[in-house]
Amino acid sequence: MVIKPMRLRHYIAAMLSVWFAWTLSGLAWAVSSDDVRALIVEGQYEQAREMAIQLKTAEGYTLAAESLSSQIMLGEIGKLNKHAKEARAFAKMAIDLDPTSYDAKLQYALTDGFVTRTTGDITAWRKKLPTKTRDKIEQLQAEYPNDARVLALEAAWHLGVVRKTGDSYGQKWFGASADEGRALYKQAIDIAPHDIVIRTNYVMGLLALKSEPDVALLKDELEDILLMNPQTDVETKIKAQAQILYATLYDEKTRKQHAERFLDGK
Repeated sequence: MVIKPMRLRHYIAAMLSVWFAWTLSGLAWAVSSDDVRALIVEGQYEQAREMAIQLKTAEGYTLAAESLSSQIMLGEIGKLNKHAKEARAFAKMAIDLDPTSYDAKLQYALTDGFVTRTTGDITAWRKKLPTKTRDKIEQLQAEYPNDARVLALEAAWHLGVVRKTGDSYGQKWFGASADEGRALYKQAIDIAPHDIVIRTNYVMGLLALKSEPDVALLKDELEDILLMNPQTDVETKIKAQAQILYATLYDEKTRKQHAERFLDGK
């Protein structure tokens, strides 16, 4: 049978479409959690999230949450409350698939904190969101009592509440204390002294408080951070924020504004 030129062209086009679709499906099938993690390390958060969701696994949904929480932390995404809830939903999906996953539970507590932080003050107080967030962190701490990141989460909770309410009302309403926040951060830093994210958040958290900070202490902290070698996009960009802060450390108004913007994801 002789295929006419017009039909031949249609036949070739059809075969190419089938081959292209098959190739794409093969690429999607070949995506692994390691590929997604590599994209997060490089700062390709949107692409990482799309690929992570395709995995439809606990690890995939955890990485999807991490990609969003990284963007929130870095101030690289708008509609913070909406995206914080989306990240928390990904983490919850991961926990539903694997209730033993440390990374999923860490992301769930972290992103729940972001939801609380990005909710209006009156609404957060009325819905008791700070208390609910602390409950989640304490549940995590009961499972991982000496984990630096979990300790840092609780430390950040204390300083974040006190920043909004002041020490007196923070203690009265939620049991939050700046002193407890400092102590927990110091425990976390003792365990993970080279963690750029923990140490920078410690400095930023103290500078955002209404009380006068120990500038000499914070100067030492920042100098330590600036000697560290970042391994990920998040660490690189957070170290850059520490560098900016170090340059303005003795300008009280500027350093406070910088710390507040950093903590607010702006």
